[in-house]
Amino acid sequence: MITVALPTWDASPILWLQLESLCRQETEYEWELIVCEDPSDNMAGEEYFKPYLDRMKEAGMVNFKYIRLDRWIPLSLKWVWIAQEAQFENFAIFSSDDYSHKDRLQLSVNALKDNLWVDWNRGMFLELTKWTVGMYKKRIQEDKNLKRTGLFMATKTDLVKNIKDENYPTRGVDAWLRKNCDIKMKDVLEIEDCPIAICTDGYNQISHHRKSLYADGNFKAPFYSTRKTVFDMLPKDVLTELVTKFKLF
Repeated sequence: MITVALPTWDASPILWLQLESLCRQETEYEWELIVCEDPSDNMAGEEYFKPYLDRMKEAGMVNFKYIRLDRWIPLSLKWVWIAQEAQFENFAIFSSDDYSHKDRLQLSVNALKDNLWVDWNRGMFLELTKWTVGMYKKRIQEDKNLKRTGLFMATKTDLVKNIKDENYPTRGVDAWLRKNCDIKMKDVLEIEDCPIAICTDGYNQISHHRKSLYADGNFKAPFYSTRKTVFDMLPKDVLTELVTKFKLF
């Protein structure tokens, strides 16, 4: 029913966070996980995923494929390559440093029955090196902006698979995807902000500008301050592991 597309690069210290969220998906739909990884100093490798496979199968995963690249390629091109390997019609766009809501796959498939694109319109970001948080608000239908960073996005596999653009960018990839999938306002369904989900910064290579909008406590749009804390957004055992691994206290 839905392919979980998970490109990753230089992210083995944080990649487990997304895998934990996949182990806890609650969905009636079958799904597959396709990982595409470039070489790096923090390369995970296929063995990294094995401790999670049985738990993911219990959560509905029916197929796992690991693609090991021999060179670095842009994230935008990785999306296309993963789509070309996918066997399901729906395509969930995952990041290796986030924690997804337990209903993400269920709600994505339901939404894509009548829409070409879905994402959440609000979510919390955690800056891992400073332990600061900011709430991100992105309402496409309100501000008419299809270029902003998307949260927990999904679309149709064929739209990504058939992208022919030869200029694969390293920045602005969300906007590039929407443009090359020919997504219009009418094609997008926005889901209200979800609890028990979080995006992180500080251990990826593409969000230097984004984290500058909230990580120092001086919030700039589309970020704003919130009374919620990371303790409200993650299961206790996952939060404990996050704190331990990054020595946050």
